[in-house]
Amino acid sequence: MLRRLLQTPTLWFIVAGLLFVAGLASLLEIRLPPRSGGDLDDLRALRERDDVNVLFILVDTLRADHLSLYGYERPTTPFLEEIARYGIRFEKVRAQSSWTKTSMASLWTARFPARTAVFDHAHVLPDPVPLAAEAFRDGGFHTVGIYRNNWLTPNFGFDRGFDIYIQPIPNRSRERFREAERAGHKIPGTDVDVLDAAVEFYRTHRGQRSFVYLHLMDAHQYLFEERSALFGADLMDLYDNAIHWTDRVLSALFKELADLDLLRRTLVVIASDHGEAFREHGTEGHARNLYREVSEVPLVISPPFNLDEPIVVREMVRNVDIVPTLLDLVGLPPLPDADGISLVPLIEATAEGRPANGAAPARDFALLDRAWPDLDAPPQITQTITADGWRLIYADCVTDGIELYDVTTDPNETRNLVTEEPARADALRAELEEHFASATGATSTRKVQLDALQIKRLQELGYVLGAPRPDGEPSAKQLGCRLPGLGGELASGS
Repeated sequence: MLRRLLQTPTLWFIVAGLLFVAGLASLLEIRLPPRSGGDLDDLRALRERDDVNVLFILVDTLRADHLSLYGYERPTTPFLEEIARYGIRFEKVRAQSSWTKTSMASLWTARFPARTAVFDHAHVLPDPVPLAAEAFRDGGFHTVGIYRNNWLTPNFGFDRGFDIYIQPIPNRSRERFREAERAGHKIPGTDVDVLDAAVEFYRTHRGQRSFVYLHLMDAHQYLFEERSALFGADLMDLYDNAIHWTDRVLSALFKELADLDLLRRTLVVIASDHGEAFREHGTEGHARNLYREVSEVPLVISPPFNLDEPIVVREMVRNVDIVPTLLDLVGLPPLPDADGISLVPLIEATAEGRPANGAAPARDFALLDRAWPDLDAPPQITQTITADGWRLIYADCVTDGIELYDVTTDPNETRNLVTEEPARADALRAELEEHFASATGATSTRKVQLDALQIKRLQELGYVLGAPRPDGEPSAKQLGCRLPGLGGELASGS
C-alpha cells in the first residue's frame, strides 16, 4: 500500500517545489544548522540508542580532489567543509571500480568485485549475497531507496532489502539549468526531485526509524542551476559548477532535516561510487580505467550531533568498509563473509591520537571490465591492488599492461616504476592473480537480457551500449581477450 502511494504522481506533485523554493533559492549563507555538541563517547553510545536514523547519500561521479573539502583551490564544497568541521572525514578513500554498477555492488555487499561477480552490463547481484538494506531492514529500520541512475534498477537486484525503492518523478522545469553537451542524453529531472521525495517521506514517517539511501546524479551529468554557477564554461568548469550546485542541494536537505527536528537523531554519510577523468591519463569521463582520478572518492560521516573536535582519518580506507562501519555504529551485526571492515576502531584511534595498530585496511582491490558496454564479448579486465603505499594496475589484453606506482610520493600516478621495481611488481601481481582466481569461483553469475527501453534509459546516462569503443579503442570481442585464470561461468558469459 505504502509503495503504491509513494509511486503515485499525485503525492510527488503535491510537494513539488517545496524544497527548491524554501531551501535552495533562499540559501545565501552555506552553514550547518545548529545541533548539540558531542564527543567520542557520544559516538560510541549511538549503538545503544533506538532512535537513530541512517541517511546514506551517494553523489555519483564525485572526484575527491575537485572538492575544496579535500584541498581543491576552487570553493566547490563550502557546505561539505562545514559538515566535516563537526564530523568525520576520511582523507584517502578508494572505490572498487570506476563504473557505477560494479562499484555499487561492492559497496552494498562489502565485498570486492571479484567476489560479487558483477562486471558487465547484464550481470545481476547474486541472490545468496546479503545486502546492506537487508541488514538494516532485519535490524528494525524502514528501508527506502530513491535513485536516478538506471544501472541500479530492480532487474539488476539493487532493490533487495528495500521496503520502498523508486525513481522520483521529475517535477520541475529545467529552464534555469545547464548541462554539459558531452553528458549524452538528458536524464529527466534533477537531484532536487530525489530530495523532494526524501523530505516528503521524512515528513510522513518522522517517528519511524529509517535507513534512507539517496543516489544523486547531477554531478554525473555536469548539471547545475545557473544561479549557483561560480566558474567558467569549459568542461572542467561545468563539472566544478555541478559539484558546487550539489553542495547547495545538500545544504538545503540538512536545513529540511533540521526543520523537521530529525538532524539531531540522523547519522548522515556522504560518499561516491567513482571519480571523473580530464585526460590526466589520456581519457575523459570514467568506466575506462582505474587511475586515481576515477577511483579516489570522498567520504564524510556526520553524526547526529556536532563533534567538539573534527576527526580526520589519514589512513587509506575503502568503499567496501562503509556498510560495516555504519552497521557497527548503530549496533547491528556485520554482513557475513564481508571483505570490508568496520572503521570504528580506526576512528577511535584517530580521535584519541593512538596508532592504528591494525585497525586500518591493509589491502584494496579494484576491478573494471572494460568490455562492459559490449553486448556480446568476453571480459577485458583491468585490476588493481593497493598495499603498503604501492599500487599495481594490471590491464588484460593491453601491451605492457602492467603499471606500478609509489602512491606515497607519486599520488597522481605519473611515473610507472615497473622496470625499476620488478620484484615488487611481480609480488603484487601474484597476489592480485591469487585474489582474483580464488574469488571468481565463489559466486555464480546471473545475467538479464536488456530490452530496448532499458537500453534507451541507460543511454540517457551518456553510455552507448554495443557501439565501438571511444577513440578507436578495439573491443574485447575484436581482441579475443580472456584473462588467464578467469574460468567457469564468467568466462563463458553464461
